[in-house]
Amino acid sequence: MTLRHLRTFITVCDCGSVTRAAEEMHIAQPAVSRTIAEMEEYYSLPLFKRIGRQLIPTDIGKELLLKAREADAAFTEFENSALMLKGKKTLKIGATLTIGKLYIPTLLTAIKRELPEICTQVTVCRAFDIEQMLLGGEIDFALSESQNFSQKIEKKAFAEDKLVAVCGAEYPIEEEITVRELSGRELLLREKGSASREMIDGVFAIAGISAQPVMQSASNQALIAVAEDNHGIAVLPQKLVQSQVKSGKLKIVNIKDADLRRKYCVIYNKSKKFTEEQTRALALCEKANW
Repeated sequence: MTLRHLRTFITVCDCGSVTRAAEEMHIAQPAVSRTIAEMEEYYSLPLFKRIGRQLIPTDIGKELLLKAREADAAFTEFENSALMLKGKKTLKIGATLTIGKLYIPTLLTAIKRELPEICTQVTVCRAFDIEQMLLGGEIDFALSESQNFSQKIEKKAFAEDKLVAVCGAEYPIEEEITVRELSGRELLLREKGSASREMIDGVFAIAGISAQPVMQSASNQALIAVAEDNHGIAVLPQKLVQSQVKSGKLKIVNIKDADLRRKYCVIYNKSKKFTEEQTRALALCEKANW
């Protein structure tokens, strides 16, 4: 088995299909199918369950995916070390979607000013995926609003925010409602695995409620647009909707029996060995005037 096999396996797991994996890797679809077949034959293990055109990792496949990510990360670290010896220094940062919009531009400006010799790469995705990338060594550190991390993850708060329930100006609702009343409305929520969804689902769980959103999306802007058109109530970070609230396109509905405050954190793998430059970049996050 080669690094090509591992990276193809990882890509198929992430994409959920051979077709999308082939597009992502810019190679022919039969080549991807052949690589996966070679792995399953070589190890005599079922790596995927095939449901229509979708490929879902088996329990064995999920376990091996973690190992594959670790192996790929180890090779990437080797490559980075080799590049650094040539004078190229890299920094790989992760961020959740909300933080990617709110804070990454400021952080990149600070890094370019203070550490101009570093080549910075940023990955913006869900909180769950960010944590997996940290555990697999694919990124050096990340910014996330999630509060539920593996014990292998260290976190340090750098800012605060809160979720707010918002709806269009014409949406009929009282100014203040309970969590139970909120759950009975047309909910517009972030997708499962996001930090915002994780928090609101936790609030509903405490109240013994299972929310049934009419819309789920990985796009905050899509949820804002639908809420502005009075199709339901979105639960989103206050800083993301403050301009729409100020302009009158959205109004805030107070949830009187829930605390939706949260902290934004810098997170990293406790076993991560930072270079001097990475340590300095991490310090910029902790002392930045957000």
